[in-house]
Amino acid sequence: MAINTRLTELLGIKYPIIQAPMNWISGADLVAAVSNAGGLGTLGPNAGQKVPSLDPVEVKRRLVAQVHKVRGLTDKPFAINITAATNPLYKPFADAFMETAVEEHVAAAIVIMGSPALYTAKLHDAGVKVLHCVTRPEQAIKAEKAGVDGIVTEGFEGGGHLGTEDLTTMTLVPQVAKAVNLPVIAGGGIADGRGLMEPSRSALRVSIWGHASWQHWKATLILNSRKRCSGLKVPVR
Repeated sequence: MAINTRLTELLGIKYPIIQAPMNWISGADLVAAVSNAGGLGTLGPNAGQKVPSLDPVEVKRRLVAQVHKVRGLTDKPFAINITAATNPLYKPFADAFMETAVEEHVAAAIVIMGSPALYTAKLHDAGVKVLHCVTRPEQAIKAEKAGVDGIVTEGFEGGGHLGTEDLTTMTLVPQVAKAVNLPVIAGGGIADGRGLMEPSRSALRVSIWGHASWQHWKATLILNSRKRCSGLKVPVR
């Protein structure tokens, strides 16, 4: 039975569940499995690789190969992780990730660590939905103004790239939900069904007006299998 939310409609998926982009771990096999199960699989920057490359051209070639492998395993939507880097050392790699998403017309991009204005327009021109990661409500407001399609909140409990603010998931989610009018995806510190329900309760408290059922929640789960914590991103309004 499908769970219909703003996020599932936005991404064309069956369940509001997103597999978090994990740099090396989230290769084509994992991504295709998640997408085939009804969620949104996400390729990490070094998806499926065991030996890193310092050549942006080679990194892009590898990522494109992973995209093609995913498409050989599923016809369902999936995403690519993009770092919105402006540092001259990292930007060639970030551009390679963005170019891959655009040229391959993937369903969505999960953008982290940088300005939401950097790639959003280019991704939208290619029909790619943009989910931008934030660690503070102010960042969420900035991302909404930049035109992104959804907000991913990264609570302090989550793995991956975090901000300087030690805001936990259960405090960050309702603040972001109140600050923006976009689908909000809660992530960080959610490891079981009980934890899954907590962001949902927060979302309901923040946006109870006209939101009487699951079908109206703007929430999504992001599963992160890192040992530090399992991270979930859940729709908040």
